[in-house]
Amino acid sequence: MRILYFGTVCNLTEYEKILSKCRIKPTVATVVFESALLDGFYKNGVEIDIFTYPMISPHSDSRILYWGNKQEKISCGYTCTWLKTINVPFLKQLSRRLDGRRILKKWLKEHKNEERIVLTYGISPFLAKTIISQSKKYGVRNCAIVPDLPRDMYINSSKNTFMAMLRKPYLNATLKIQGEFDSYIYLTEAMSEAIAPLKPYMVMEGILDAKGFPEVQNDIKTDKRSIMYAGGLNEKFGIINLLDAFEAARLPDTELWLFGDGNAVDIIRARAEENPNIRLFGRRDRQEVLEYEKKATLLVNPRSSKDDFTKYSFPSKTIEYMYSGTPLLTTRLSGIPEEYFEYVFSVEDNEVSYLTDSIKRIFALSDEKLTDIGKRAQNFVMENKNNVVQSQRIVKFLSSVIR
Repeated sequence: MRILYFGTVCNLTEYEKILSKCRIKPTVATVVFESALLDGFYKNGVEIDIFTYPMISPHSDSRILYWGNKQEKISCGYTCTWLKTINVPFLKQLSRRLDGRRILKKWLKEHKNEERIVLTYGISPFLAKTIISQSKKYGVRNCAIVPDLPRDMYINSSKNTFMAMLRKPYLNATLKIQGEFDSYIYLTEAMSEAIAPLKPYMVMEGILDAKGFPEVQNDIKTDKRSIMYAGGLNEKFGIINLLDAFEAARLPDTELWLFGDGNAVDIIRARAEENPNIRLFGRRDRQEVLEYEKKATLLVNPRSSKDDFTKYSFPSKTIEYMYSGTPLLTTRLSGIPEEYFEYVFSVEDNEVSYLTDSIKRIFALSDEKLTDIGKRAQNFVMENKNNVVQSQRIVKFLSSVIR
């Protein structure tokens, strides 16, 4: 089977260099996820042609006006080719759609006598319509990997800006076409009902690429014990509740480490000025974040379990946190399968009292007990969620879709 893949993957090191010069910095989580997935394909000997449209801010922010069919080697060993892009609103999507259509038609003709399928990460309307129409024309199956419901794509974005006006037609086009692919790969079971209930699908919560982790021993800690969160520092993700719970717990010689960016940063910064045990690290490169995850005493995901969107989302950090060997405390989000809760600490919701009690209870345990709990979680994801195993499942599913 040969795969034509469209996504946002690129060389992570070079990508982070580009983002460092941008005021608006898209998340690298998608690149990390896709890199792990493609590394699994590579190790399984899958023939795949990769074309990418990395998330880079418009020219007004990034100062990059245009790029052509740039080719670069990604960490797994494959080579990816960037879609030609004029990096200004409207022309950005149009230029990518035209180049994607050219590439798709050429690939379908070149490989017409092979067992083949078109696989795309996410549902981008500038490509989705072309993939669906050309697949039908050439009698080829297609599949969309859906990391989040399209309707929730801009859930944390301001609704009163010029960019919000630009996003609205983009989102509407996505919602209109989201159910027209032949098959789907979801991160939670509930996503199928929301997108295409009658279409073939498989569920893959997340994926582990162990080679991305630095060699830091689990027993190497800082002078103080620490609670760590890395990700979007948005109020909607329970960050303020975490701040309140940390201070209410009054743990001696313990710090709260917060990595990332978001609308709660100003509040965090003000709280950190009053309490030196609250440390705001901001955006750091992935390797540094992974090192801190291994050094921390406890990792935490404080999202509210009452939000409807959580059943359609598997938190991307969950598997990464578990592999670190550091224990994880998470709210019982409905998008996380029950099997995971056997290996982590959990709390029903992110109310301050719940988080406070859980943190105090966890920090009353011995270092040996915490190490054992972290090690069990690490072994679970190593054996069951590594990228070779997950990619094998995907290949098997795609083969069934073709046949």
